[in-house]
Amino acid sequence: MTQFKKTKLAAAVLAASVAAPASAATWSAGDWEVSYSGIVNMFYSMADNNATGGSDSVHMQEGLLPAVHTMKAVSPATNGLTGTAQISMMPDTTTSKTQRLNKGGNMLDIREVFFNVDGSFGTVSVGRGLSLFQRNAIVKDMTLFGVGAAAGGDGGGTTLGRIGHGYVYPDFRSRFAWKSPDMGGMSIELGVFDPQEPGSALAGSGTTAFESDTPQIQGELTYSTAFDGGSVGVWAGFIWQEIEGTAVTGSGTAGQLLTTPTTGDITSSGINIGVDVSMANVGIVGSWYTGEALGTTFFLNSALGVTPFSCNTTACSEADNDGYYIQGTYSFGATKLGVSYGESVQDADAGSATGAIASREQQLFTIGLYHDVNSWLKLVAEYNSDNSAIANQDAVSVGGFMFW
Repeated sequence: MTQFKKTKLAAAVLAASVAAPASAATWSAGDWEVSYSGIVNMFYSMADNNATGGSDSVHMQEGLLPAVHTMKAVSPATNGLTGTAQISMMPDTTTSKTQRLNKGGNMLDIREVFFNVDGSFGTVSVGRGLSLFQRNAIVKDMTLFGVGAAAGGDGGGTTLGRIGHGYVYPDFRSRFAWKSPDMGGMSIELGVFDPQEPGSALAGSGTTAFESDTPQIQGELTYSTAFDGGSVGVWAGFIWQEIEGTAVTGSGTAGQLLTTPTTGDITSSGINIGVDVSMANVGIVGSWYTGEALGTTFFLNSALGVTPFSCNTTACSEADNDGYYIQGTYSFGATKLGVSYGESVQDADAGSATGAIASREQQLFTIGLYHDVNSWLKLVAEYNSDNSAIANQDAVSVGGFMFW
């Protein structure tokens, strides 16, 4: 019986393989194979806030990953088909310092609910899982098993890692996707996704400010190969989506993107490329993206009031968004030392015919030490210098993960 290894557990978190130790509990249920696996983590973080009026603070917080509980079932091969179903529940271990202990971040998030059908045609996946665009950027990010950017000093829930500081969060979205069989180390994956609509509704109206009549389209091509003493992997992806204003009247609520009713169209599009090279004990990762109306942190969404588009009554303009990160690691025994830097940028356009588009730069420098004590315990120490309006601070975090 093949055990559901820890690399598959991170797939429960991010729908892709991530190197990690340990194995999950696996048992048979008739001809089916069922497994249960999980993660719990916590960090002690000390931050020096550099923003005006800021001060030092300490916070007990989870990292970029929440806690994870994953159930997976694999069918027997029947007529050349194999089915896989997976549900991942992700509660937070962190609570806000300003709320009661059961509030402000201590919540349950059902991120993955999907089934796959595998055959000679490849894999068809149906349900909710991690999106394709910039998926490998977050999977290869060393702060995945760390803290990275804090997203504010005292709040509950997960930190950002390098989200918004080198890539836009892929997010977990409902989709129909197809992945090709392996073609000599290369594979192609394409999907139609539930489109993202910013702002949702205007205050007091209960009606949608933006609507879409076409799905969001994403795709990714990957290639990997091994050579004597190492390996190399490359990827390239894209995203496309169009939404249109519904000319709803009213005023927008806080955090929503529409402040003026519009019938204009917004087209979000982007491409990303990356490379992952391993040679002996050294690892190098580079990732870059560019596009329009993507957002700096979360797709098609505002970050502290900075939105990736502007509209008037009949037209909309899209902001230019781009970013990158570079990462180097060195492993010795069960310990990995890593250094990385990245940024996400939105260009200003004060002369836009539809209104001013604000600029935004978010930069993060990280030094991390990641040590596998054994197959189920990982200890982590990170230094993060976040130079952005989200959380302009220097922070040191120490903590760890338990896997099962």
